[in-house]
Amino acid sequence: MDRQEVHNSPVVSGIRIFPIKSLDGIPLEMAEIGHRSLLHDREFAIIGADGRLMNGKRTGRVNQLKAEYNLSDMTVNFSERHDTITHQFKLLDEQALIESYLTDFFKMPVHLLHNKAGRLLDIPDTSCLSVVSQETMQYLAQEMPGHDAADLRLRFRVNIELAGVTPFWEEQLARSSGIPVPFSIGSVQLAGNSLRARCNVPPRHPHSGETDKTFVKQMTRARAQNIPEWSMVDELPSLYYLSVDCSIPVTEKGKQIRIGDQLAIH
Repeated sequence: MDRQEVHNSPVVSGIRIFPIKSLDGIPLEMAEIGHRSLLHDREFAIIGADGRLMNGKRTGRVNQLKAEYNLSDMTVNFSERHDTITHQFKLLDEQALIESYLTDFFKMPVHLLHNKAGRLLDIPDTSCLSVVSQETMQYLAQEMPGHDAADLRLRFRVNIELAGVTPFWEEQLARSSGIPVPFSIGSVQLAGNSLRARCNVPPRHPHSGETDKTFVKQMTRARAQNIPEWSMVDELPSLYYLSVDCSIPVTEKGKQIRIGDQLAIH
């Protein structure tokens, strides 16, 4: 049975995309909808010669690579975290140079993949973007010593953040029945599909890559103390879930999501 919905007044308070999968994100005031994803979100990815992604699951070295972007001319500046020396590349025109730099950085051969159709997302089509509330982040920060909301944002890498709601309000966008929940943000039509199961990436420090072995235990303890009646998280294999995976119909391409847009469940 679906649990009772609680309708607050959710508005978009944060937008973030991650042009190169597993690397730094960019905060935006407005995000355009691309093909089943936010435009430029996870448009690029780094893989090893074995075809496996270079991500935080594989190596903490990923966290030590700083990436800053200028999307107006599609350039990226790479540097060792906390180093002042940067190396600028054109994302669309200098693939060989980028791969050479990254091969030196990771000390293994790597390749840069490019896909504008959302194929590099973790779960294409059904997880086009993720949604969480700032109240959720603030609650977890209060209950997890050594972490603040800004730190948790870097660790969980969610696209859309909401304000004006109670902690874990976003979890009513996913139903235990598995039936998608239709909703809109501004003029953009979306559907909530499932809570996001988390992996061994969030416990890694977002800059050093060092693993906090208490992270999962702290988070699940905090979740156990706050399971709203509308949430299905206690029906899942563990409480180590955060944010809601959502899909974007192809009809929404070219529309925009902006800070201040209201979210409405249909």
